[in-house]
Amino acid sequence: MAAASPLRSLEDEVLCPICLDYLRDPVTIDCGHVFCYYCITKVCEAARQPLCSLCKTAFKKENIRHVWQLARLVESIWRMKEDEERQPQEERPPEQRAETMCRRHLEKFHYYCKDDQQVLCVLCRESREHRHHAVVLLDKAAQPYRSKVLNHLKVLKGDRDRIQNFQSAREYKIRALLTKFQSYRQDIGSVFEQSHKCLREREQYLLAWLEGLEQDLTEERNSHVSKGAEEVTRLGNLISELEKKARTSALELLQDPPHDVVSKYPRKKYWIEKPISPAIRKQTDEFSDKLVSLAKGLRGFHGKLMRDLEFKTIRIVLNTQTANGYLSVSANGKSIIFTDLWMSNYHHGQRFDPEPGVLGNKGFTWGKVYWEVKVDRIWWGAEDEDAAMRHRSGVQSVFSSSYFSGFMDTSDGYRSTGFRNDIERLEEEWPPENGIRSKFCLVGVARESVVRRGFLNFTPEEGFWTLRLSSAGVSVCTGTEPFQILSYCPRQIGVALNYDGGTVTFVNARTQELIYEFSSPFTGRVFPFLWLNCMRSRLTLSP
Repeated sequence: MAAASPLRSLEDEVLCPICLDYLRDPVTIDCGHVFCYYCITKVCEAARQPLCSLCKTAFKKENIRHVWQLARLVESIWRMKEDEERQPQEERPPEQRAETMCRRHLEKFHYYCKDDQQVLCVLCRESREHRHHAVVLLDKAAQPYRSKVLNHLKVLKGDRDRIQNFQSAREYKIRALLTKFQSYRQDIGSVFEQSHKCLREREQYLLAWLEGLEQDLTEERNSHVSKGAEEVTRLGNLISELEKKARTSALELLQDPPHDVVSKYPRKKYWIEKPISPAIRKQTDEFSDKLVSLAKGLRGFHGKLMRDLEFKTIRIVLNTQTANGYLSVSANGKSIIFTDLWMSNYHHGQRFDPEPGVLGNKGFTWGKVYWEVKVDRIWWGAEDEDAAMRHRSGVQSVFSSSYFSGFMDTSDGYRSTGFRNDIERLEEEWPPENGIRSKFCLVGVARESVVRRGFLNFTPEEGFWTLRLSSAGVSVCTGTEPFQILSYCPRQIGVALNYDGGTVTFVNARTQELIYEFSSPFTGRVFPFLWLNCMRSRLTLSP
């Protein structure tokens, strides 16, 4: 055993880590580890970026170098191994002889008994207990086992190669993605730097313009002060002369009539001039318009940036099984109109009745989502919003979206229009509110578990977070009575649902100005919700 131990130690040092056999044509790679040339070539062919099988360090194929001294050492160890195997049995150490000799007869093993599953020497083979058994030579008996070992070894090597290839491919993809992340970081810095530069330039432009206006106004003021001082001095002299003339005698006064003095000092029209010249006032008004345009543009920019980065714009389709019978849903499931005909003969347990409401087909239990609702309101003027927006101020912006002007044709894409000449009949039959026939619609979200039967209270306690839109403006239902928050109604409402944050935010989709925000933790699934009770009107989901 002592003589064999050094040779076995040397054998371990000259084995290929890949094929687990003696190194054949040994080569070294960048990290210094040694492999068979054939084995490392297979690794290079299997991956774009080959990795060392031992330390997982990337290396280049062109840096592979042959190690000729190690090749000669492997050959020497191989010869020593062969010489040891050819060594006569009696010359081997006792420990090795015991492994290959029959302890009973001290003969070398040559046979294998299949019945008893024992190795036999020649004398054991001819003994009475094994004479009639199925006995074969050791090499033949070991062949099936050797084949199984070799097959399993092949499978294990294949598994190892696949794992190595997978690790190499994964490492390559991870490195590529990390490189892309670095590129993204540079792109973000570049985009924001350009934006900052543009904003700084516009800031300097406006400040320079304002400084010019201030300078022109100051010069005009100085000119007016100078002219005023001159006029005061002139009028002071005239007043003094006239006062002196007034104190003279009648004879002197008649000899030098006062009208000569008045004609000598004619009255000028200095003080009827405007305090600010029309040119400066025109430039000031133009500058004020630019500031309003700047504020509006920045609100839209900030809002669009926040919406695009934080919220996911989703496509909503209406669930026809929840639609009230008087609501006609378009063929694409994006619009509803209110008709005077019951649109369905089928009864659905999910249907709103008698409330003219409908849910979206997709609910949410997490995330941040955004969609828009176009309001085609025929019952009040489309110019109301523009007129109101021209006179309002101080509205907060949340995030922005595209503005789609105009409305679709009322018969576009509907399965059944349900209109008739006397379209006011059903509106007259609808129950009045506070003695006045109400024409309005609701836009927002609702819990999946809301009551579908009977007249409802559209409050958060009942599972509704909605805006009430009418010709009077925008109202919110948080209690027994709605309270008004806008005196006009936007043409397009943006709805932003932050389920995890427990908020529903409504904005004017044209300007991204904040209309109202509900703050309430949600339980269960939440769906988009529309409600409409007005003839000649339509609500359309976008996108």
